Amino acid sequence: MARKCTASINLSAIKENYLYAKSLAPSSKAIAIIKADAYGHGAIKVAKELNEVADAYGVACIEEAIELISSGIDKIPILLLEGVFEKSELILVEKHSLIVTVCNSVQLQWLLDAHLNRPIDVFVKYDSGMGRLGFQDDSFTHAINLLEKSNNIGEITLMTHFSSADDLGSTLTTKQISNFDNTLYTEKYPGSLANSAAILKWSESHREYVRPGIMLYGSSPFSEKTPLKKLTPAMTLSSVLISIKSFKAGQSIGYGCRYICKKNTLIGVVAIGYADGYPRSAIDGTPVFINGVKSKIAGRVSMDMITIDLTGVPNPQIGDRVELFGENVSVDEVAKYCNTISYEILSKITRRVYKAYI
Repeated sequence: MARKCTASINLSAIKENYLYAKSLAPSSKAIAIIKADAYGHGAIKVAKELNEVADAYGVACIEEAIELISSGIDKIPILLLEGVFEKSELILVEKHSLIVTVCNSVQLQWLLDAHLNRPIDVFVKYDSGMGRLGFQDDSFTHAINLLEKSNNIGEITLMTHFSSADDLGSTLTTKQISNFDNTLYTEKYPGSLANSAAILKWSESHREYVRPGIMLYGSSPFSEKTPLKKLTPAMTLSSVLISIKSFKAGQSIGYGCRYICKKNTLIGVVAIGYADGYPRSAIDGTPVFINGVKSKIAGRVSMDMITIDLTGVPNPQIGDRVELFGENVSVDEVAKYCNTISYEILSKITRRVYKAYI
């Protein structure tokens, strides 16, 4: 590996975070959400690490499920969080005993009309206030009634998703829980409400299933600082200095001349850019970590490189390791400087970045 742009992924940290989620909801089964290649961490590696402890896995689509199964991960139930996108997928759902979410009337009809050799377990999504997928009010009742009568359906679980569980000052989560509990079937069937934020801070939402996602990877689901001492960051993104140059006060750095040196400044170039998944939206001052101290971005992120201010960095040399986020700079902190969330940063790490598993 010549270009040392690396995402080091601590699989033990992911397992530790999963077990922590389970400890917070001890009466619940925990569906480990590993969609989007486990938020950029590598779904197959993560699933194999969790295989001895996981109750179930959650993926976005059947392609993600088949990738896991083809890699030998076929003993743990897999939930299709968005259901099927074509009726023909139900053949694979039946073959591999997948659990399918039913989100709308079209998916419902596909299930009812299918010619199956054995019943399929389903999660029926109720729109309690997210305003996205799921049945509302009478249509939810109608869907349950039809599913109950169908020989194609095995176990039924009721499911909803929170819009604002990451906002501890909002009343919307309490309202959504109430809306869910006021449906006609919550005492008859198991439920699944809690995402990472709700697992951590809304214990009243813990039901038969919880769905830890971003917390598995050691990142906070909350926009404001909330103490989460037991979450361990799983990914450290790093690269190396490939150039060091001195610039005089008034000289500009990078595309668009966005950064103007206010004084004579030592600038380093780091081999990472937006083609590696590092956000182009990172502003001047976004922190990085080098030689035991925090430095900062100076200039616009390029496709393959970033430029950093080396003022105060002890004895910088070409080849020095630069941490973009990880143990010393949290991905949540970087996300704030980029006006985004950690979910997006982690899931956008590209295949050009070498993954090292520890």
